[in-house]
Amino acid sequence: MRVMWKNGVSVEHRNAKVILDPQNDRSSRSPVFVTHGHFDHSAGFRMPSVPKYSSRETMELVSAYGFQAGDWQPVTIGSRSLVDDIAVIPHNSGHVLGSCQFEVDTPRGNVLFTGDFNTEHTKTMTPADAVQCDILILEATFGSPDFVFPSEDLVAEEMVNWSRKIMKSGKIPAFQTDPLGNAQEIIRIFNEFGIPVVTHWKVSKVSKVYEAHGHKLGYFDAKTEEANEIVHSGNFVFITPKQLDLQDHPEFVPALVSGWALWSKREAFPLSDHADFPRLMRFVEECRPKVVLTCHGSRFNETLAKCIERKLGIRAYPVSLIPTSLCPKS
Repeated sequence: MRVMWKNGVSVEHRNAKVILDPQNDRSSRSPVFVTHGHFDHSAGFRMPSVPKYSSRETMELVSAYGFQAGDWQPVTIGSRSLVDDIAVIPHNSGHVLGSCQFEVDTPRGNVLFTGDFNTEHTKTMTPADAVQCDILILEATFGSPDFVFPSEDLVAEEMVNWSRKIMKSGKIPAFQTDPLGNAQEIIRIFNEFGIPVVTHWKVSKVSKVYEAHGHKLGYFDAKTEEANEIVHSGNFVFITPKQLDLQDHPEFVPALVSGWALWSKREAFPLSDHADFPRLMRFVEECRPKVVLTCHGSRFNETLAKCIERKLGIRAYPVSLIPTSLCPKS
């Protein structure tokens, strides 16, 4: 078995190969498996002539963005998709709606590719499953000891208290965040406190997919008549994509909602759908791998790998560094 970085994670055994979360269409024509619907992981859906596998929820979320799902096959948690003598098994990743980890099982051993994942209960997700494996390919988005997130309940209380203060001043609290994942968490938080929520159309599109899969979310799309009535009352919060520029709208007081809030110099709340550093380390211990390959963390790939080697005594390095092979002797 051979694992390497080829514009995505490639797992090969003999003549069989699968690509996990390819980054662009320069990958081979081998089957691709997409962990979830965020743009930096779902480029496989932009490859028209490649067989694609994902959860149905991921396909629907990507379709809501306007991409077509040609040559697509659905996977469900615990099912097995066979590519010659390679079996790919999805496991829950706890990240966003429909997100999966992929276990790649071969006669030489198994690989677990986490994609983005979270090991805590949230308002919309259940924790990621730890899977014992020979090689663990671990996301390192927050793979530095600097990232230790407070509990979601504590962050939620701070967000609500801040919003009430802003509304009392006659302004509108505007939470800037990912339309997929964090936005739905924020909606649920304010639903529980009985504060009306108005959403940008991009947030509304994603939220409709959540609702179609059984999630109860109370919000008003900004383009509707109902939203106009709420806006005139002045007692509401607005949820918008991070990229939206609000400088020409002095009625809004913006705040970032992201794990990166810990490093933000402006108003921000550290609500994240990723595992923080302590949870990454705990997950490695639970999976008991022989080797850990870090990815999707840029400069933190090496930071996390060094911490794993030093604290856990497990060989670790970035997946893009060298190809990794597993044979019976290992």
